[in-house]
Amino acid sequence: MIYIQRAAVVAALAVISASSAMAADLTVAPVETPMAQSYIWTGPYIGANLGWANLKSDWHDVDDDWGGYTYDAGSDGFTIGGQIGYNYQLQNNVVLGIEADLNYATNSKSYDAPGYGDVELENDMNGFGTIRARLGYAFDNVMPYVTGGLALGHFKHQWTEIDDVSDSWSDFGGWEAGWVAGGGVEWGFAQNWTVKFEGLYAGFGNVTSTNDEGYRMDVDRDVGIIRAGLNYRF
Repeated sequence: MIYIQRAAVVAALAVISASSAMAADLTVAPVETPMAQSYIWTGPYIGANLGWANLKSDWHDVDDDWGGYTYDAGSDGFTIGGQIGYNYQLQNNVVLGIEADLNYATNSKSYDAPGYGDVELENDMNGFGTIRARLGYAFDNVMPYVTGGLALGHFKHQWTEIDDVSDSWSDFGGWEAGWVAGGGVEWGFAQNWTVKFEGLYAGFGNVTSTNDEGYRMDVDRDVGIIRAGLNYRF
């Protein structure tokens, strides 16, 4: 009888051991899931920017009033301003956005026109703004992008002959509309903060003015801008 009891205990222990081994074999290994992006670009933002602008601006004496020359009145200057925008990130990490900015510019050139000591030429750009679409791709917290849209510039174009005001061109600048295109890269260094570096090129075409004596002066305007910006995301 004792032998039978011992045999039953040994058999029970064997069954328990075998069941534990089978349960271990049937354990399912955990499935690794791809890591989701930790940085999401969707949402509004506001910020400030600082940069450098090159104004290409040539004056053309259309009717040979002053010898038919072309006068280089381009200049370099600083820009400072602010921007506001909105991004929307798609599931494939493409980022669609819109941004508007307005800036003060220090581009100015004023001098006596070559060969004419009594003629003063003044050519300025003191305001610059854009309304642009943006298309980017998010590599987590880094987003390169291209951009383009409407440009606005505030110009001053004035040619003054000291001894004959009628042979002068009073300021025929003001706010002008044009196009702008460019690209850049934006980096999210904190959950609500980003910094960006971008280059823009804007074209404003030509403007022509006729003075009191019937002579025409033509001015073309193109602007290249390199700038950095800091944004706060809501």
